[in-house]
Amino acid sequence: MEVTASSRHYVDRLFDPDPQKVLQGVIDMKNAVIGNNKQKANLIVLGAVPRLLYLLQQETSSTELKTECAVVLGSLAMGTENNVKSLLDCHIIPALLQGLLSPDLKFIEACLRCLRTIFFTSPVTPEELLYTDATVIPHLMALLSRSRYTQEYICQIFSHCCKGPDHQTILFNHGAVQNIAHLLTSLSYKVRMQALKCFSVLAFENPQVSMTLVNVLVDGELLPQIFVKMLQRDKPIEMQLTSAKCLTYMCRAGAIRTDDNCIVLKTYPGWSNVQ
Repeated sequence: MEVTASSRHYVDRLFDPDPQKVLQGVIDMKNAVIGNNKQKANLIVLGAVPRLLYLLQQETSSTELKTECAVVLGSLAMGTENNVKSLLDCHIIPALLQGLLSPDLKFIEACLRCLRTIFFTSPVTPEELLYTDATVIPHLMALLSRSRYTQEYICQIFSHCCKGPDHQTILFNHGAVQNIAHLLTSLSYKVRMQALKCFSVLAFENPQVSMTLVNVLVDGELLPQIFVKMLQRDKPIEMQLTSAKCLTYMCRAGAIRTDDNCIVLKTYPGWSNVQ
């Protein structure tokens, strides 16, 4: 009962007429739910999600308040599958996608991180929600250049929500290859890794993408050469495996010859090194 009473207190503070007290209430809620699934479940049952989404979408809310709301919602999404279902029932994805139109980078990053969590951690999230509005994918492509975090989260969202040839075609037609290719040379390992995963998903059983990848230049190097470099044994296993996937899919699509040195000498050992 003690936890439920404290949970009620957190939710009540979201309705305070003083905006500063609401902001402090959201910040305290954020600290209370970290790593506490019971607290997360209580707050959801007590109706915190609709109120957080309302505050997130209100034009009168400060950017700081909107950002903190997105952070708390992302934390709630890291709980159980039921938590994610509750968030989806409250139409969280359209609200977060709307948040991406904000000029404030911190708020954009918080919305993307929450979207990434909702798509990535739960099998119940329908990927189609990303493609329903035709303006979403091009806007995400435009946000790729904003920061290291937008690059990491958007690539992760793309690689998880690309299910089959229809999605591959939409992403391809909106310049995914060109927009993501230069991220393979990012200083951030997470960005490089998520970009690589994007290419493995885009190239999977897709001759059009595979044939295009062969001729893409990044800092004067062809993409297959960059994949081969990522296969080297001094690279993390995850990177070796994913670049081997990219090269294998390109080979199966006929974009790379099966007797090419990068397949014979690099990809096969890459696979065996991981298995």
